[in-house]
Amino acid sequence: MEILKYVPQMSAELAEVYNAAVRGVPHCHDVGAEEFAEALSAAADGSGSTEKMHSEAAFVATDGARALGLVHVAVERPEGPAGPEKGLIRFLAYPRGRRGTGQALLEAGEDYLRRRGLGRVEAFGHKGRYRFYHLGCALLSDRLDHVRALLQFNGYEACCGEVFLDWPDCEPPEPAPADVEAEISVTVQPGRGKRPDVAVQATRDGEWAGSCECVSCGKYSRAEAAQDWTYTVGLNVAGGLQGRGLGRYLLRRALREARGAGYRHAAISTGWDNYRAFLFYSNYGYRVSDWTYAFARERDR
Repeated sequence: MEILKYVPQMSAELAEVYNAAVRGVPHCHDVGAEEFAEALSAAADGSGSTEKMHSEAAFVATDGARALGLVHVAVERPEGPAGPEKGLIRFLAYPRGRRGTGQALLEAGEDYLRRRGLGRVEAFGHKGRYRFYHLGCALLSDRLDHVRALLQFNGYEACCGEVFLDWPDCEPPEPAPADVEAEISVTVQPGRGKRPDVAVQATRDGEWAGSCECVSCGKYSRAEAAQDWTYTVGLNVAGGLQGRGLGRYLLRRALREARGAGYRHAAISTGWDNYRAFLFYSNYGYRVSDWTYAFARERDR
């Protein structure tokens, strides 16, 4: 086995490595060579794919005949003028049963980051995620348990998480009025998917009182199967109005509007420690489809 630096000519083969890795992960669909090459474009020249990252690189494990796995790393810019830079492991894939391959890839990525004097390395965090991987807030899926096990064996600890819940063939009932007098407005407008995005907002005396925003899962994936799903990216109610049914009304109204726009299925997520939201969603019609986590390790510079 050999570890090579990524070059664009590898993109088609690596797209297949990625597709094989995420098969079975909720809301992950096959990507083509061109789309995967876009995700790795900054790794080819050492630049950054967003204003939050720079010095990207990717390393590929090969047995001489084919690519086996990859690791994609970057440097995260500091959040403030005095903040430290951090290392990012954007993605890590290796075949089950090839633990040595995974270890070699992880070490190659870590060595690249260590040579840049970075003490903290985060894996599968929000800022480094691929657009087409899972849904907008997804981290490392529990379905990729062998990758998680490798990270934890090497001293990484979970630092945040997001739970995903699905409602296939969603048919929400007519929303019951909330115990809050508010004006409701609905916005349906084109997004990145084939079906429109939907937003429902509540105001009181001209002031924001709450909102629910649902986008097409086509925002994240070009796959046809993704176009039938809507993902609720935001459900918020003003602090003094919580617990009075407004959030329930906004979500139900937004889902009904989404059904009217042609969506069949609904997905939602919340932070791993937002027990109130988790309790609400899991008793509302949704069922857990995935737990996802980011991992971090502090290293000597």
